[in-house]
Amino acid sequence: MHYTHERYLIIPPSRRILVIDMDRLRQIQMVVRAADTGSFAKAAATLNVTPPAVSHAIAELECELRVSLFYRTTRQLRLTQEGQEFCRRGREIIGQVSALEAVTVRDRARPVGMLRIGLGTSVARHIVMPRLPEFLNDHPGLAIECRYRLHVREMHAEALDLLLRVGEPEDSALVARRLCKIRFGIYGSPGYLKSAGAPQHPRDLARHRCLIFHPEGWSSKPLDNWEFERSGEREHVKLDHIIVTDEREGLVTAAIAGGGLMRAGLFDPATIASGHLQRVLADWDCVGAPSLYALYRKTPRPIPKIAAFLQFVQKATAAFDPEQLTVIHDPDVRPRAKPGRK
Repeated sequence: MHYTHERYLIIPPSRRILVIDMDRLRQIQMVVRAADTGSFAKAAATLNVTPPAVSHAIAELECELRVSLFYRTTRQLRLTQEGQEFCRRGREIIGQVSALEAVTVRDRARPVGMLRIGLGTSVARHIVMPRLPEFLNDHPGLAIECRYRLHVREMHAEALDLLLRVGEPEDSALVARRLCKIRFGIYGSPGYLKSAGAPQHPRDLARHRCLIFHPEGWSSKPLDNWEFERSGEREHVKLDHIIVTDEREGLVTAAIAGGGLMRAGLFDPATIASGHLQRVLADWDCVGAPSLYALYRKTPRPIPKIAAFLQFVQKATAAFDPEQLTVIHDPDVRPRAKPGRK
């Protein structure tokens, strides 16, 4: 495979000018994709090259650098310590190049091209999709690709422009813009509460059938420790695993069907307003609810299509659930009440 020897001048935050040719940039991309996907074959698929091309390019790079970037076994591909540092700096370089290419577009002030977004089902269904036609009407030069993705590593591996996810990222190479905080509550169906009774105190949850969420995107463990606060009083309840799932919509369906009590930020005020689920222990605050963030890469200058979507999703989130049954809006972005309303 042949690549041209075009060169980029990159000026990182250190202000040191770095000259890099396309061959080396391609090698950096291959290392980063291999690290994110966990295999040369998957990296090759995302870069539209063959697995041997990736393997050869990385081996050639390791030979030139005189270091091993990966531990290679038949079962897994893992970065060495040198490889971890190389990937960290490599992502910075890739970000610099992406930004450089973005600002050289002839009409760089107008959002154009394909915008690739990763997000969860609930955020897509209740916040983004209902208003997306309006966004596209305002920006006819854009096309949108939405994927069900929750992990930062998936964002890197699939070259997504932006990720909407619950929970703060650990990747310092990303900007995390908070959109709202989730409002946790304890919910059950009228049928379940009629048969089992409504808990009057968090300690009563021990005798109830509780549905446990194991979120794929922002927690490595099932959320079976429920903490409550009321007027300075704190209660902590460790629950048995009766039903555990990482599929949130299924958990909501089970609760509506009378499966038990669930702790959740529903992202669906209509489910509460309709009475399909009723909140219990409403005089207690559920502690530990995460926030919804928009994640994107750091660049020297804003990329128009990302900046436009960020503005859109902030407004869409601020307009969602004005009664704040399922989310808590930041005061500076919460919609103001219409004239005549209190």
